[in-house]
Amino acid sequence: MAYIRKRLGKWQCVIRIKGKPATTKTFLIKKDAQLWGKKTELNFFREDNDIQKNHYLLFKECLERYRDEIVIHKRSRVMETKLISYLLKESFVSYKLNFVDSRVVAQYRDRALKTLKSSSVRRRLAIISHMYTIAKKEWGYKIENPVLNIRKPRSPEPRNRRFADHELDKLVKGNRTSPKLRSIIQIALETAMRQSEILRVKPEDINGNILFIPITKTKPRTIPLTLKAISLLNNAELPFNITGNALSKQFRKLCKHYGIEDA
Repeated sequence: MAYIRKRLGKWQCVIRIKGKPATTKTFLIKKDAQLWGKKTELNFFREDNDIQKNHYLLFKECLERYRDEIVIHKRSRVMETKLISYLLKESFVSYKLNFVDSRVVAQYRDRALKTLKSSSVRRRLAIISHMYTIAKKEWGYKIENPVLNIRKPRSPEPRNRRFADHELDKLVKGNRTSPKLRSIIQIALETAMRQSEILRVKPEDINGNILFIPITKTKPRTIPLTLKAISLLNNAELPFNITGNALSKQFRKLCKHYGIEDA
């Protein structure tokens, strides 16, 4: 409901309705504030009738459906499920789906950027955006995607950090490097394969001096192998039984132990 209050010599109308973000506007004249409040409440009433006809879910309910029906089939389901659990803790998830507009999402972006890296915020926004796309195209909701109308955080500059020879020597030959991690590092150096590709390699993917990777970040590809790469792969226990997240943690811990900074 709308209520009027005097603040700093002006009249402020505040409208609070369950399932919607609070709406506020300030006027010089009290009558203008009252008229605006009545008109805005009427618009909300009409929107509520439309919601009842279209059965709009809460943002929370839609995000949970997206997690259970869409994300579960993605290769990145573990990471996205974790990010969704963070989103579900936000206050705006209690709003109706069509009331989470670009203003609400922009406010969330600005809050998130105070504690998260821009890349982390971009990933969360990408989840919200795809959820709205699915809700509109596949679930029949007449809604617009609010993420498309806001500025995205800038992507960080690509890293061009290259390990020095003495750093690589520590990582490969150091006594704190496990056999599995040593094997992964050596394969990466010899083949220039991505981490996700290395962790997915199976013995049957190797055919002579050719490695076939059926699923990659972009598309399936074949990688010609050197004699050293063939030897490394043949001597490794494939597939590597470790997740990308666990491997990254182990690698950072190892670099810290060897005094390798900015790895």
